[in-house]
Amino acid sequence: MADEEKAETGTEPKQKSKMMLFIILGVVLLLAGGGGFFAFTTLMAPPPADESVADPVEQEEFEVVGEMISFKEFVVNLSDPKGKRYLKCEISIEVESLEAVERVSKIKPKMRDIVIMLLTSLAFEEVMTPEGKMRIRDELLERFNQAARPDKVTHLYFSNFVVQ
Repeated sequence: MADEEKAETGTEPKQKSKMMLFIILGVVLLLAGGGGFFAFTTLMAPPPADESVADPVEQEEFEVVGEMISFKEFVVNLSDPKGKRYLKCEISIEVESLEAVERVSKIKPKMRDIVIMLLTSLAFEEVMTPEGKMRIRDELLERFNQAARPDKVTHLYFSNFVVQ
């Protein structure tokens, strides 16, 4: 009798239709998601690289390292009213070629004088900040390039920099 009532009222078929509706809806969502992912990966993918174009890493121009010239250690008094502060540093410069090394090596005493004159005119506060060190590097590089004409000093490096 209970089966007859379910058949007459129709409660069982509605449950099956709701269950089928959820299953169909789930399948449609899965298909839509899969189709969307496929479309995104194929349509939005970058175009294949042309074989004639080299690898981007190979395309980058690497900076050519020139020839290095190192100076002996500099120990100078800083411009301090009490005269108790000093700076100790070592400098290396980079030039473009071996011929430039020979020519610049001939004026090393002049370049040492440039360094000493600049460093002794600085105060402790100017030397301690990173910006101050960058300013010193730029100023020395500019002065070295003026002294080394026609050769060019491409970089200047501090290998030791101690202030006390």
